[in-house]
Amino acid sequence: MADSTARDSHLVKPLTSIRFFAAMAVVIFHAGASTVSANPHIPGPFKTLLLNGYVGVTFFFVLSGFILQYTYRGSVKGGERLRRYGIARFARIYPVYILAALLMLPFAIARGWFDVPQFFLLQMWTPPALPQMGYWNMPSWTLSVEFFFYLCFPIVSAWASQTRSSRLFTLLACTVTFIAVTASPALFSAHEVAFGWMAWIPRPALRLPEFVYGICLAEVFLRRGPKKLPVPAWILVVALIAGLSVTPLGWSAAFAALMSGAIIIAVASDQESRFARLLSARWLVLLGGASYSLYLLHQPVHFALARYVGDTKLIMTLQYPLTVLASVVVFLAYEEPLRERVRKWTGMKPSVIEPVAAQVN
Repeated sequence: MADSTARDSHLVKPLTSIRFFAAMAVVIFHAGASTVSANPHIPGPFKTLLLNGYVGVTFFFVLSGFILQYTYRGSVKGGERLRRYGIARFARIYPVYILAALLMLPFAIARGWFDVPQFFLLQMWTPPALPQMGYWNMPSWTLSVEFFFYLCFPIVSAWASQTRSSRLFTLLACTVTFIAVTASPALFSAHEVAFGWMAWIPRPALRLPEFVYGICLAEVFLRRGPKKLPVPAWILVVALIAGLSVTPLGWSAAFAALMSGAIIIAVASDQESRFARLLSARWLVLLGGASYSLYLLHQPVHFALARYVGDTKLIMTLQYPLTVLASVVVFLAYEEPLRERVRKWTGMKPSVIEPVAAQVN
């Protein structure tokens, strides 16, 4: 058991750190990229890179599928195990989700009954062509999509863990093809659809291939073992950054989704590399652990500064360190303690990330 825990910690820590950079890319995209892009003195590739910051979301979706499959691998079956899985997922996302939503209440435009679905994580469960439900905290749309993933996971995981390799690789090829052809990771509204029929498919279903892609990669990783890839992870990261500096907006998300999977596999397959050890630094793991809070809190911090302090360039620059600081505080004082308390109340063992959280406290 000790060996298994150590192995899990070694794998989770570098992947946790990468989450911080993905979250910061989204933060800058939402609050800063448009201002930078309007500056004629800033190089075009750098502008393109910042405007592609939204692709951090697709990394989260792929990583979510990978980590869940690595953690549960077909074990979410039967009443008791399914209950524990549901509680673990609720404890993982809902406390910070509802906190961020309530913090946005002073800045929200009430839409009556249209606001209700957000409290049940259902606000994005409509096709892009239909009117959107209301949600106060803009980044929270991804949690509605993630909730759908969580519901699908027990079925997909059970199939992936039991099927033969040829079928697993067929599903993996199908997800890669769908992502590459439709550019679905760029989808948010009807304006982003590559084909007309996509406008009438519920958004979570259109984004599901990213999550399934991560599940398939985790299953392949578990079957083949931690064998190093021909290309080290740091080169893949450089290639991703270079591609996002020149890739046209829209299709950049498809490129990022596929590269995210490659980076995750590369890091997981070579946990003793210098790159993985660098990502395992305690301060980076802490920031990565707080990335979920960072992602959901950056809008409340942005709106609060703009309203109560001022909307100048100097003041708005402060939002970045303030948001990072707030996310670390929320992670250590609210998110992790409450999540583990919920698990303890229900008699569940500590989560796979507990060794990470324990080292940064």
